[in-house]
Amino acid sequence: MPLDTDARRPALANASFLSSSALSGASLATRELIEANRLRRLEFKRNPETFYPWWRRCTVKVLLVTDGGLDFGEGDFGLSTFVRSLKDHAPSRIRFELTLAHIKPVTDAQMLDGEAGIARRIKQFRFDNASHFTADMYDEVWLFGVDPSYSNSNGRGPHLAPAELAAIHEHMQRGGGVFATGDHGKLGNALCGAIPRVRNMRYWNDFPSSEDDQNQVSMKGPKRNDSNQEGHDTGLSFSDQSDDVPQPLDLKLYSSWVGVFRKARYPHPVMCGRTGRINVFPDHPHEGEVRVPPDLNLSFGGAPEYPDDGNGVQVVPEVVATGHVNAGNTTRSTGPNPNKTPTYPHNFDVVSTYDGHRAGGVGRVACDSTWHHFVNVNLIGVVEGGLFDEFEDAPDHPSKHDGFLSSPAGQAVLAKIRNYYTNVGVWIAPPERHQCFNQNVWWEVLFTEHLVESTLTTLEVELERISPSTLMHIGTHARDVFGRRASQCQSLQWVLSWAREFIEIDLLDPWDPVVRKLLEKGDPPLPVFDAMPIVDVALGAALVSMRQAFMDPPEKITARHDKAAIKAIRKGSQYGFELASKLGVKQCKSMSAMLKA
Repeated sequence: MPLDTDARRPALANASFLSSSALSGASLATRELIEANRLRRLEFKRNPETFYPWWRRCTVKVLLVTDGGLDFGEGDFGLSTFVRSLKDHAPSRIRFELTLAHIKPVTDAQMLDGEAGIARRIKQFRFDNASHFTADMYDEVWLFGVDPSYSNSNGRGPHLAPAELAAIHEHMQRGGGVFATGDHGKLGNALCGAIPRVRNMRYWNDFPSSEDDQNQVSMKGPKRNDSNQEGHDTGLSFSDQSDDVPQPLDLKLYSSWVGVFRKARYPHPVMCGRTGRINVFPDHPHEGEVRVPPDLNLSFGGAPEYPDDGNGVQVVPEVVATGHVNAGNTTRSTGPNPNKTPTYPHNFDVVSTYDGHRAGGVGRVACDSTWHHFVNVNLIGVVEGGLFDEFEDAPDHPSKHDGFLSSPAGQAVLAKIRNYYTNVGVWIAPPERHQCFNQNVWWEVLFTEHLVESTLTTLEVELERISPSTLMHIGTHARDVFGRRASQCQSLQWVLSWAREFIEIDLLDPWDPVVRKLLEKGDPPLPVFDAMPIVDVALGAALVSMRQAFMDPPEKITARHDKAAIKAIRKGSQYGFELASKLGVKQCKSMSAMLKA
């Protein structure tokens, strides 16, 4: 399981890296070393700059907004576990700077006042208050909506005020990201239901009607989106949402039509984790639902809601994860939400995304079917004796009071869920933040892993004297190293963003709409040529060139160092692409000659 990164919370008796049996036989001196090592690991997680002065992280300014009965506190409907996940488990090259905002005048505890590392807390928040929000104040905005409608006061009602919507739209048009979610029925409609793009990437109202036997986002009807999985105790219950048994997800998978990526199957980047596909979520007895917008020709503020990519290809939202409802899901006759109508089996859409970066650099958007994928009651268990505790009415399995923390299997699930949170935070960040992410990867891979030194016997060798196979080995190793530190999807995105300057990479990119258009035409190019070895040779040459430009890591990386690094990377890349391309053409001619023979 990932190491707990808050010293004020127990580290589960060091169970994250040592078994209880190993600790039981340890001497006092050994236990002291174990504790010192735990603190050392925590310190590196928080402040890698302490260990490597040249280490640098990109700051992403994140605004988290909620309303109604949700808050950022420690209660069942608190977002404290999610907040700590963003704050403490960001990728090593990124720091999420969090501002917590609530629409209502909540208490200090509901704003997680005791938590260190929060940049700002704002009560009675408004998007049209310049001290709270401007279009360029934050890199991304996360919205967790509960209220179905705001009262007709202060310009709000039923949704945010027009000036607030305009401010959010300006943020999106500048490249700022948005995440939005609600829950069943109309919950979240007030905060999210009128925001451009967001308003049609999810249902913010009953559908297809308000009739309980037809409404897919109802609380008790047979067609509700009940993702609850039966837990460790007998029968189904409402509190099964709080144990360590997750719901399974089906993910949309992507591939290109060239070389190695023809057979590879990648999920969307937000569902692509460090340990593989993020194919599990917390479960809940009545979720909302995301969708592909039914009308792609809408506009907001005079601008098209879903513009094209400049080449006539409209970039549209898509559903990237789907859940399942089992037949006959119900609840106990006692406790909260008793005697739910047994469900009909069906599928429902859980996560939708919009890649605005491909559409002239407008903001990316992600929507989720419910904020129950983020609140404490679904992550770390129900508060014992609290409103949603069924323990006094019928025996409950103890895992329901610790959630995914209660077992090694649950901890592995929680690691995936936390990875989903940070993936969204990375993916919806503005284009200029991604430029920073990608630049920092070069430094991290080069000096943390010592890739070049592990392959070459000496750094004092001319680039032209290094064999193409050795350069390819360095490039392949670099992709693998970064893929294990982040994810295979983020590794591929890093490589493609860099290679785009030198070669036409559309057909290599599994997430590019052009690839999907070819698929729709039914006549994709034949995968007779694999371009990835060429990319790997160039990547290896770029790393060698940068390493030779910096024989020792700088004490602190500055803009001057970045400029010199980019110059070296481009020089090595150009050489590597030219070298590998010439060899590729030569080999193709040889193969052609063999076929003629």
